[in-house]
Amino acid sequence: MSPDAPGAAPAARFGFDDVAVVTVSYRGDLELAGDLCRSIDTFLAPEAEHILIVPRSDMALFEAFARPGRRVVAVESVLPRGYVQLPAPRTLRIGSYERRIREIWVGPAGVVRGWIVQQILKLSAPSFTDREILVFADSDIVLVAPLTVDRLTRDGMVRLYRRPGASPELPTHVRWHEVSARLLGLESGGNHGADYIGNLITWRRSTLVRLQERLSLNGGRRWDKVVARQRDFSEYMLYGNFADLGHSHDDSGHYVESDDLVHAGWFFDLGTEEGVDQFERGFTRGQVGVAIQSTERFTLAERRELVRRATTRDGQDQRG
Repeated sequence: MSPDAPGAAPAARFGFDDVAVVTVSYRGDLELAGDLCRSIDTFLAPEAEHILIVPRSDMALFEAFARPGRRVVAVESVLPRGYVQLPAPRTLRIGSYERRIREIWVGPAGVVRGWIVQQILKLSAPSFTDREILVFADSDIVLVAPLTVDRLTRDGMVRLYRRPGASPELPTHVRWHEVSARLLGLESGGNHGADYIGNLITWRRSTLVRLQERLSLNGGRRWDKVVARQRDFSEYMLYGNFADLGHSHDDSGHYVESDDLVHAGWFFDLGTEEGVDQFERGFTRGQVGVAIQSTERFTLAERRELVRRATTRDGQDQRG
């Protein structure tokens, strides 16, 4: 993947002023987002931009995190035109039965699930930042060591997380590959088994613009309308397939890495003592973050303690 290939951005030495960290959040993750913001303030250079994207109704709650270099942006201002959220209760209760209601939107292509809207938000990044290096950080991540430019770039190219052989047995991942291939006009099955899903995922803005163009060209309509019509879809799988396989005359400007920058709790059964113990022993030197999913039943204090124990071993700091 030569950065000097036709259509590619010229090779350059990137700095923190080329980096935008993007976090899509909401009021339910307010405390977690606060911990993320504080960790970014500690471990990421202030020249990097941090963008919090939250529903307009939650803006006032998140404004406390704003600072020079950190913007709080309304979901409604980021989405392409034509999206309206339908009013709905957050929780449906009938007797002892309780179920959380996901967001429901109406878009130009009809009803859109909130999960798909979140993915459209990430794919809309060129509309809200000019930074070339996009780093996606969910609210349930905390940085525990410096995130430096050399962990994100190499010789004018940007890191692309790709884990070979990770998901051929997972039906959902296979479907995400198949959907991505169809939307991109690639041969179906060309990359089954590789995974592009992780934490602190890095994209290039210029490559994302070309991805939008490809979606529009193949789908015959605005790129977001193509995405909004999907039921089984992963934005990380889509971008990964495009950057890895979807180029012929132009280049993605990425190099491939298989090591995750973040120690992720989703690989462990954190509902058991054994799983928690394995998680605590699984953190490795060189990882810069820890992710414990917001759906895990830990208090904020318990989460912080679990992060502390995972990143220190026998009293020795394992970070960096």
